[in-house]
Amino acid sequence: MKRFYILAAATLLLYSLAGAQTIESRDSIGNYKIGPGDVLDVTVSKNDVLSKTGLRVSNLGTVQLAMMDTDMQAACLTERQLADRIKEEYKKYMVDPFVNVAVREFNSSPVSVIGSVNAPGRFQLQRTIKLAELLTFVNGTSANAGPTVEILRDSRRPRCEGSELVIPENGEDVLMSVKIDEVFTGADSANPVIVPGDIIRVSDNSQLVAYIQGNVAASMAIPLNDPVSLTQAIAMAGGPTSGAQLDKVRIRRQIEGSVNREEMIADVKDIIQGKQDDILLQPNDIVDVPGPSGAKKFFGDIFRALVPAITQAPVRVIPIP
Repeated sequence: MKRFYILAAATLLLYSLAGAQTIESRDSIGNYKIGPGDVLDVTVSKNDVLSKTGLRVSNLGTVQLAMMDTDMQAACLTERQLADRIKEEYKKYMVDPFVNVAVREFNSSPVSVIGSVNAPGRFQLQRTIKLAELLTFVNGTSANAGPTVEILRDSRRPRCEGSELVIPENGEDVLMSVKIDEVFTGADSANPVIVPGDIIRVSDNSQLVAYIQGNVAASMAIPLNDPVSLTQAIAMAGGPTSGAQLDKVRIRRQIEGSVNREEMIADVKDIIQGKQDDILLQPNDIVDVPGPSGAKKFFGDIFRALVPAITQAPVRVIPIP
């Protein structure tokens, strides 16, 4: 842990000496890809009718522009790329128009950092960033930080593939856990690239938890300060709901030294009848109790329930060095 603080402090010092730039530096964000929710200013030289300010990108990644029959794709394009596309369209009305696009508000790439850090907060990304660097922006971990960092990722969130916006029809939340002491010194898997929409939680040394979801009375985080078995966890969650398939309960457990998880199927009915031993839960286990169709609730509701009133805090922008 001491080594983490030293490395984090050194990183912050380098940023200070370099004089980090902010969003006012238009040249520095040339590679930023526009996304849903961003607010744009479109300036067409010497034409107030075609120029637009405060133009919000829709959830589908499009914008409405003057004198265009259809909405134009803006998501997953840089400012320059979108300006070039608009220029081509406006050549119908002007001779070689000059078009400039500038992002006024960055809203499409949020991440949240919560838990045992010194300055939890919400951020808007303007560039690619890894976990280690993000932790420096929250002034490192606090004194009561636990051994792991958890990253919740929503695979249903729209994402860019090249210059196209892909909106997944289905998917689920993915929980990754990495060890704090490996973030700066371990393999690349211990320092993953942060994706817009990620929620990063540094564990509390005094509270290790497992998670239970699905067809139980209340999806929740289960404290593991004392040993907790699978059947105890189900009871703590209020018991199974009608139609719960207790013979097909899934436990997803992280593989040692990896961000991936292995899955085991437990027959709670056999456990209750004494036909097999109960299973002790481990920190960060995810227990899913399926219903009649095998469907389950999304895990993200549990994790987000741990997010404090940070949603009311101002959003900070990750500066561009």
